[in-house]
Amino acid sequence: MKNWSSFALLLACSGSLISTSRAQNSDYLATVRGYAEAMIERGRDDYGAQKSPLFASTLSLPEMRVPLASPPAATGIRAHDRTVSGGNPMHDQNFYQSLYALSQITGDPKYAREADAALSWFWKNCQSPQTGLMAWGEHLGWDFHREARITQPKNDDTHEFYRPWVLGAKSYELAPREVLKFAQGLWRHQIYDAKTGAFSRHAKWSAHGPEKDYEFPRHAGFYIEVWALEYRRSQRAEIQEAVETMLAYYERARNEKTGAIPGESKTPELVWPSSNLSLAISLENAAPAMPTPITARMRALAKSADEVFLKIPHELGEGGRGFVKSALASTLEPGDPTARGASKNGFFSRTWASGYGDQTDANFALQCLLRFEQTRDERFKNLALEAARRYLNSAPDPSQELFPEVFADAISLLTRAHKLTGEAAFLTRADELASQSVALFWRDSPLPRASSRLEHYETITRADSLGLALLELWTLQNKPALKLETVWCDR
Repeated sequence: MKNWSSFALLLACSGSLISTSRAQNSDYLATVRGYAEAMIERGRDDYGAQKSPLFASTLSLPEMRVPLASPPAATGIRAHDRTVSGGNPMHDQNFYQSLYALSQITGDPKYAREADAALSWFWKNCQSPQTGLMAWGEHLGWDFHREARITQPKNDDTHEFYRPWVLGAKSYELAPREVLKFAQGLWRHQIYDAKTGAFSRHAKWSAHGPEKDYEFPRHAGFYIEVWALEYRRSQRAEIQEAVETMLAYYERARNEKTGAIPGESKTPELVWPSSNLSLAISLENAAPAMPTPITARMRALAKSADEVFLKIPHELGEGGRGFVKSALASTLEPGDPTARGASKNGFFSRTWASGYGDQTDANFALQCLLRFEQTRDERFKNLALEAARRYLNSAPDPSQELFPEVFADAISLLTRAHKLTGEAAFLTRADELASQSVALFWRDSPLPRASSRLEHYETITRADSLGLALLELWTLQNKPALKLETVWCDR
């Protein structure tokens, strides 16, 4: 790791000197409010034959226009995962959360009203008539020019969740019929085998075409949360069947020796602890909506996943290598049977990992805190606080391309660590990193840049998450009694 002084020197050389002490003039509310105002004014769908209130996921700077050609991609970002020519609310989810939070903080209903307008239009116009699935997520989006799902660069028709959809209740308020159709579509068109629950994270958007063998546990959790929200509203037997089938699938999938859930059926010896923890979080979120016998099974499976996660030899203490990213199902030791010759260090998270698909210590720790909030199991809190302390005296390497997401997760973790402990060091460090991130990504624009090396706005590197983290920090600093109605969703 580079120390903070070297990073500050780099910024100073580029005209962005950052103090390591609390920046007295850093107004994170103004930064995020400016971001929101710019998007409301110039970041909407005013292209093509049909104008709409939907927000763009990518914009050129300083013009703030949807680019005609793809701008350079951040390191490691695949072309078919980008939403360049339109909008993708699942990529932009934390921007929408920021709009709702701004209305809560300021009392100005405008921001929530604009978010409502965009989401309502999306649900009513960007749903596949054949499957009920939405044009969003890892590979899809809505093309502002063509008024259709994005088909470039490889005519992708693949529906895949990018992260959990935490705006489900709001979506029901705005478009109840469409959300029901989506919940049914996840069951009828995402799940390959309705008897066994076999599925893939991939399915066709435009026609029935579910796949199998890439059934990541976190994705099952995302579906279960959608179904549980619908079941709470409608009590439909079909939706109960969906939850029960998926629950039974993972009850059966556990390793006989350890209880660990494999990352996918093709590699039964491979475990992704983060994916399993995410499933546990989703099960707990969904459990209260279901009938009592199902609720008990959901919580039992979540508890089983907890115990496996906590038995895995994570190393968060001084000199430790981090959280275990991949482990062996039969032993719970760090490893990956699919990675021939990989070093043991490659099986651990990194404090400042910056790259597509990589996980930081903070990202793991924030999942631990979600599970702590659900269970009050002190072991999760202790792991999270150990991880938070790794950020007090370390800094990202300025020679690497940095994504907004690494700052977002670090700030979010430090903010929550301060709330839990009252320790001033956590809040001070969160403020230092926040000040740094504003200078690094906002610079001379009201919109944050996609990375430290790029000159355009693009939410695939989670600029939206950084904006939300800044709002949460500002609220803690200035209105500590205000409880923001936000959910950390980057799992």
